Amino acid sequence: MYDSDQEYRAFLRQIVKMDPSKFYETEDIKCDPTDPKVSAETIDEYNYDMDAVKEYLDDVYNSTKDRPEFQRLYTAAAALMFSENPEIGLAVLMSYDYLAWFYSSYTKYLQNPTSWNAETDEYYQKLIDRIETK
Repeated sequence: MYDSDQEYRAFLRQIVKMDPSKFYETEDIKCDPTDPKVSAETIDEYNYDMDAVKEYLDDVYNSTKDRPEFQRLYTAAAALMFSENPEIGLAVLMSYDYLAWFYSSYTKYLQNPTSWNAETDEYYQKLIDRIETK
């Protein structure tokens, strides 16, 4: 699905439906995409809609939090960050290393939650194996 940071960010923006006009900013950090001194890479990095990400993560978590298979993923991923918080685990699963497999498994789950089976979902199996063997 992606082979570079730029492709990853584009994929993430697409699945969470980010507003392309929003940029990450703090009091200390500003990104003016109209400034000719600002590189295309910097603009790409700062093109981040925090509200869209939060809404997407909330939707994913709420639709999966009661499934033991997803709780296993969230707990294992959270442990990579020395945490037990499943919401931290979900954030980890949205990172470059895991998003493609997580998104593939999650979308298969959404297609038919009652018949979805983690044991037969190749993406889930690759993901859990990768996380639990770190």
